Amino acid sequence: MTYKYLKTRRENHTLWAEIHNPPVNFMTMDLLEELHALVREVRKDHTIKVFILTGGREDSYIMHFSIAELKQLTSHLKRLLLHWIVRFRPTSALLKYYMTFNNWLMDLFPWYEGLMLKQAKLIRPYSMGMFLWLQMQRVYFAIERMNKITIAAINGACNGGGTELSACFDFRFMVADQGFTIGQPEVLVNIIPGGGGSQRLPRLIGRAKALELMISGCQWAPQEAKQYGLVTDIFAKKDFLQRVQAFADLMSKRPPVAVHAIKQAVLEGMSTSLRHGLSIELEHSVRCFDTHDTAMALENYLRYIEENIMTIDIDSATTAEIVGVLHKTMDIMEQAKLFQRFEGK
Repeated sequence: MTYKYLKTRRENHTLWAEIHNPPVNFMTMDLLEELHALVREVRKDHTIKVFILTGGREDSYIMHFSIAELKQLTSHLKRLLLHWIVRFRPTSALLKYYMTFNNWLMDLFPWYEGLMLKQAKLIRPYSMGMFLWLQMQRVYFAIERMNKITIAAINGACNGGGTELSACFDFRFMVADQGFTIGQPEVLVNIIPGGGGSQRLPRLIGRAKALELMISGCQWAPQEAKQYGLVTDIFAKKDFLQRVQAFADLMSKRPPVAVHAIKQAVLEGMSTSLRHGLSIELEHSVRCFDTHDTAMALENYLRYIEENIMTIDIDSATTAEIVGVLHKTMDIMEQAKLFQRFEGK
């Protein structure tokens, strides 16, 4: 598929997607639609282990959502009478439950998701609001639920929709030394972070810090963003691409079945009780054990233990020697030196 706003390149088992929407990579509905199509393609490619989204223009990640498109929402939402629906509690409740049920159906039936997006796109010239929200919600869900490790490589200023999009990724890395900031400034123009920010940020960095970021509309420097958990780590610009790629190469060695199971267990468990979350964990544990990859990994690891750990003379070994063996073992496991190639089944 040919993309207008995205350019892709492969490096080892990693796919880099670069955003190209000059001058500062404003997010638009068309860009989101392309990103959704790309994510669906990547999901089906079993040779890709890591997916990275970054800005393709020098020092530009995602400035924020297109103000020109947001400005249209005021009149476009009125065309669907949504401004009247949300004024009254019964109709407002119906709208919320309808959207929740609709998202649930789209989760269950991919064909239904495609149908809903096509219908919303058909009425986009008349009222673009529903297409915007549906497309945004569905691509963000798709990124969160990808069967790959996902990384947002933030190589420029990141605000509003860019911050909300980045919150959907497993890891977020940011350039540390160019004066770039990250924030949710929607409150300054009297709107709410409407791309999932009000829901994902409290889950990511906690209620207090999320409220501070969103209500103050302030900008966080990379060091602050790392301190509060909004980004995973920060790197100097000259080392940024290499450091992110090195991390991606390490993560590409992780078994895909376990990666996907961990991601699903965390996402599903965060929106329910601990009691039900433990049941979700059990479900995914059983699925992991019922794979060739797990049987192979456990067999190889057991053989390593018998040859390298069970042979230690516990009476004569020093603490330093025992610790050294354990550190060596963990390093070998982290670098996936023990195992044959994971097949994802």
